[in-house]
Amino acid sequence: MAAGLILYEDADLLVVHKPSGINVHKPDPFAPDGLHEWLGKRGYKISILHRLDKETSGVLVFGKSTRANQSLAKQFEKHKVKKEYLFLSAQRPKRQRFCEEWPNEATWFEYLEPVGENHLIKAEPVTGKTHQIRRHAKIVKFPVLGDTKYGNVPAARLMLHAHRITFEHPATGQPVTFEASVPAVFEDLNPLTAAREFRDLIFDDDTNAYRLVSAAGDNLPEIIVDSYAGRQFVQRLAPTAEVPALDGLSVYEQLTTKQQRTAPRLVTGAAITERFPVRENGLNFLINFGEGLSTGLFLDQRENRRRLLKMPLAGKRVLNCFAYTCAFSVAAAKAGAVTTSIDLSRNYLDWGQENFRANDLDPSQHEFVFGDVFDWLKRFAKRNQQWDLVLLDPPTFSTTKGGRRFQAERDYSALAALAMPLVARGGMLFCSTNQRTLSPEHFELAIRDAVHATGREIKAQEFETLPFDYRLADGEWAYLKTVWSTLD
Repeated sequence: MAAGLILYEDADLLVVHKPSGINVHKPDPFAPDGLHEWLGKRGYKISILHRLDKETSGVLVFGKSTRANQSLAKQFEKHKVKKEYLFLSAQRPKRQRFCEEWPNEATWFEYLEPVGENHLIKAEPVTGKTHQIRRHAKIVKFPVLGDTKYGNVPAARLMLHAHRITFEHPATGQPVTFEASVPAVFEDLNPLTAAREFRDLIFDDDTNAYRLVSAAGDNLPEIIVDSYAGRQFVQRLAPTAEVPALDGLSVYEQLTTKQQRTAPRLVTGAAITERFPVRENGLNFLINFGEGLSTGLFLDQRENRRRLLKMPLAGKRVLNCFAYTCAFSVAAAKAGAVTTSIDLSRNYLDWGQENFRANDLDPSQHEFVFGDVFDWLKRFAKRNQQWDLVLLDPPTFSTTKGGRRFQAERDYSALAALAMPLVARGGMLFCSTNQRTLSPEHFELAIRDAVHATGREIKAQEFETLPFDYRLADGEWAYLKTVWSTLD
């Protein structure tokens, strides 16, 4: 977790610098995590004391104790918490400082200074109604830059920032003030600047491989940029897509459309001639930009690999199907599991063994199985072999050497049913797909059907989807669907 995210912590409070583009709370069961859930998975037991809009950045306070929850609730209710926001507008207020009042709502505005062609304004909400500052800014005719809902003024992001908050500390009763630095994008309105600031707040040195630009989710349509230890891999989603100016040790580019997928080519920097290491959650993985259809690591599965790292897997048996370069297996093995990895490519299994060695894991203590997963699942069932955790992450579409065709939307339930006998009593089945046309509801149903068809029962089930860096544009649905099922 990046040091810039946590502004302050004690026994009562956790104060964070919320990035723009993350919900405080997960809005529905199939949505990406909110900051509250994300922090909870990192060991924080916290309560939500106030909220910021998804696209608003800045100071956010969570409670860690009953004392904090009760004290802050009273202070917010009695309007004793002082909140200071900063925002940019293309319009300059006609008055230096004034209060905009509506029934049961009040916001103080103060003009601060010009910033290039725009204007920096401070807002102090007396009350805390939904979208209050944004609505009031529109009413007084200097709407927030980037607020397409209340002003129709597009920008790199919503230029609204919770800069400072002051209240009485729940333990001492003394006033305390917490501040989140002004975003660099307020001066440099480039979407790439906003994208970098977002990632800088959520990643630290333990993870240097992530999605830097997520197309329209980062206001850079038709461009995806994945960053691997300072080396950038660009996907142009349309022939006419314009690539932003990127720095790095190497910048590679590839055209990726429904009709065409070109070989990666070097644009700037040093050519990559061999696999190189990156870090993810403290693990090492080897990457290459020109070897196969992917780089060697599916970054969108980062949170699921992190979960494996934190699971009590010492001495447990884990079966990783469609293992690719065995990243799931490495995470499970690092947690103490004995792993079996199956893949139809010897090259990828060899690559996987290199990933084991890169993490000081002895691959000879684990099993690497070459062949068709469907055939091996049947063989394992005939042998009555079982594992404590079975991982299924098949390609969306595939054809084996024997001509068998797999389509996730049509065949996933059958695949899960094949794997079911291999899950030990009380064990877990992990199912994942990136089939965009398969809804999360239907994906969960397919897994439940497979469980029931084989006479098993689900004791617990959890849904996961894309990590924060795979940002979504308004109206866009997360393509990744993963389900952890604990079976009887």
